[in-house]
Amino acid sequence: MPERDWGHVEVHLRVHTWTPPDAPGALVESATWPPARVVDVDGWRVGLSGGLTRRANSVLPLGSPADPSAALDRVEQLYAEAGQPSIVRVCRAAPPGLDALLAERGYRAVSSTDVLVRDLDERPDAARPPAAPVRVTVADRPDDTWLAAWSGSKARLHATGAAQEDDGASLRLARQVLGGAPALYLTATDASGPVGVIRAAFAEDWVALSCLVVATTARRRGLGRALTLRALDEAATRGARRAFLQVEAQNTAAAALYTGLGFQPAERYVYREL
Repeated sequence: MPERDWGHVEVHLRVHTWTPPDAPGALVESATWPPARVVDVDGWRVGLSGGLTRRANSVLPLGSPADPSAALDRVEQLYAEAGQPSIVRVCRAAPPGLDALLAERGYRAVSSTDVLVRDLDERPDAARPPAAPVRVTVADRPDDTWLAAWSGSKARLHATGAAQEDDGASLRLARQVLGGAPALYLTATDASGPVGVIRAAFAEDWVALSCLVVATTARRRGLGRALTLRALDEAATRGARRAFLQVEAQNTAAAALYTGLGFQPAERYVYREL
C-alpha cells in the first residue's frame, strides 16, 4: 500500500480558562454580620453570640499565631465557658496548615459554604411580580414581624408557654447581631399576612444579602426571586456597587436561583466544629 503524504498539518487548540471574581473577603463578610461579642486571640477573632447562627459564633482565623495549638486551647476555653461548641471557619484568609491541625484535634467539617458575587454597575434586572399581589415594605431596622418570620424559620424562637422568656432573650440577641451593621429589612405581605423577608447589609461598596425566607404557603410563586431583585435594586440606589451572599454548598435550589440572577462563585469556606 503506497504511503500517503499528509503534508503539514497544524492543530490549534483554544484553552478557555475561568478566573473567579473577587470575593468580598472575611473582614467585609464579618462586618455585615458582626458577632455580639468578639474576643481577640493572637489575631484570631472569636465570635460569641449565644449560639445565634454559626457565622456569629465561630472563629475568623485572620492571623498566624506563633503557637496555633495554644491559640486553639484558648479558643476552646472561651467556647466552653460560653457553653457552646468550638467552631472555626477555614477560608482563604486562614493560615496554612490550620485545616490539618483542626482535623488532628478532632474538629469535623460540618458545613461548606459558597460565597457568590455579582456586580451592580448595571442596575439589577427588573423584578417580575409574584403570581399573587404582594406589597413589599423597606425599613432600616427589623421589627417584630420581620424577626418572627426570619427566626421562626431557624427554629430559634418559641411563641408560647414557658419558652416566652427565652423568646424575648432570643429576640434581643437577634436585634443585636442583625443591628450591628447598617442594613435594610424587606418584608413581603399579601392578604394572609407576612409571606417573605430578606436583609441587605452594607460594608464598603458591598451589599450582603441574607435571611431570605419565604412562607411555605407562598412558595413557587416567584417571591424569593422578586425579593432578591428588589433588595439589589434598593442597594444600588444607595450606592452599593457589588453584591454577595453565602449559600451552603448542598443547597442546590438556592444556588440555582442566585446563579440565574447573575451571581457567580468567588470562594468556598468550611466550618470545622469540635
